[in-house]
Amino acid sequence: MRSHSQPIIDVHVHFHPDAAAHMADVMEANRLSCVVNLGSLEELGIPFQEGMNAFRKVLGQRTVYFPTLDFGDAPPGFGERMAEELERKVALGAGGLKIFKELGLRHKDAGGNLIPVDDPRLDPVWAKAGEIGVPVLIHTADPVAFFRPLDENNERWEELHRFPDWHFGGPESPDHDTLLAQRDRVIERHTDTIFIGAHLGNYSENLDHVDACLDRYPNFFVDTSARIAEIGRHPLDKVRAFFCKHQDRVVFGTDLVLGWEGYDSDTRTKEAARGFKNFYDLHWRFFETDERQIDHPFPIQGRWKVDAIGLPEEVLDKFYRRNARRLIPGL
Repeated sequence: MRSHSQPIIDVHVHFHPDAAAHMADVMEANRLSCVVNLGSLEELGIPFQEGMNAFRKVLGQRTVYFPTLDFGDAPPGFGERMAEELERKVALGAGGLKIFKELGLRHKDAGGNLIPVDDPRLDPVWAKAGEIGVPVLIHTADPVAFFRPLDENNERWEELHRFPDWHFGGPESPDHDTLLAQRDRVIERHTDTIFIGAHLGNYSENLDHVDACLDRYPNFFVDTSARIAEIGRHPLDKVRAFFCKHQDRVVFGTDLVLGWEGYDSDTRTKEAARGFKNFYDLHWRFFETDERQIDHPFPIQGRWKVDAIGLPEEVLDKFYRRNARRLIPGL
C-alpha cells in the first residue's frame, strides 16, 4: 500500500455520542482527519443539542453531523415542518441531511399510506437543503439480492438470516428499480440540491447504471460505503475507468458503526480501536494496490474475493479528501 501523505475523510459512519472517544481512537489509528456521522441521534432518540455537545466535547471539528427526518408522526404539512427542523439543526451546527432506506420502504403518513421517495409533500425538505447549501446523503433501496427470494440461491443468504428485516422480497415492498426511479425523480426536480447516493447509489451491481446517473444528473454524487464486495467483482479495468471518469463525483465512506448495533461497551479501549485497523487496511488495499483476489471489509456480504483497483494518486486525493471538502460544509 502507498503511504498516506495526508489524513483521510470518511463521509459515512454512525456512532453514538457515548462512543465519541472510541471513535477518536479509531481515527487516530487509521489516519482519519474527519468523519461524517449520519443520523445516529434521531435513530437512537438522543436530543440533538445534547448529542452535538457530546460530539464536540471529544472530537471538536473532527466530526460533522447529518441529522435525519422524524417520520414517527406524519400528518398533513409534515414536509414543511421537516424543512423547518432541518434549517434549525443546520443553524445549530449540522452539516447536511441523512435519509435512511426506510423512506420508500417503511415510512407511512398519518393515513397509513407508504410515503414514496418522490412524494411531492417532501419537496420542501429537498428545496430547503439546496437553499441553505447542505447536501442530502440518501440511502434508497438496498442490494439487489435483498429484493430477491430468500432461499439458498440468494447470495446474501448469510447476511439476511442475521438481519431478516433487511429482506424486501415480499409483495408489500416496491422493487429495487422502482425505488431508484423515485429517487432519480427527486434529484431531477431539485437541481440546486446536492444528493450523495449512499453505497455507490445502491446499484454497485450495475456500474453502467451508476455511470449513466452520474452523467445525467450533475447534482448527484456517490459514496463507496459498504460496497467493495460488489464493486470488486467487476472487471478491474472497468472499475478503475469508472473511478477515473467520475473522479470529481465519488467520495470515500465505509459505513463503520460504533455504539449502536451490537456494540459491547467493554471494547471501548485503544486496543479495541486497533482492531478496526484491518477493516480500514482492506479499504486501502482495494483502492491503492494492484493485488488480486483479496478479502473485502464485509465478509458477511459474501465470502468471495475481490480484485484491487490501484487508483492514481490524483484520483485518490480527490476521493479521500478534496471532493468531501468541496461538498460538505464544516469539513
